[in-house]
Amino acid sequence: MAKKQKRLTKRERKELLGKGPTGAPAGHIHCLSCGRHIEPGEFSAKPATASWLTCEHGSRFAACVDCVPDAKERLAEHDRTGQPPKMADAWH
Repeated sequence: MAKKQKRLTKRERKELLGKGPTGAPAGHIHCLSCGRHIEPGEFSAKPATASWLTCEHGSRFAACVDCVPDAKERLAEHDRTGQPPKMADAWH
């Protein structure tokens, strides 16, 4: 009789599926400020067209290079109030 395959823990599933801080699957990233879909390669492109921002709580959020100042303001408000950051509606 074959043994039942071991179930992955929640942490192992998250690592395998690549869930980000916002719960979105890794690779499906939107700008915090404008909502534009960002491809993972945009963070390492020369010059980079997107960047990661980190709030005081340690969560990471993506932003287009042009939207960084507005995204930083949104994260500052998030840090001050403790409320979730005001994210723009996603679009592709």
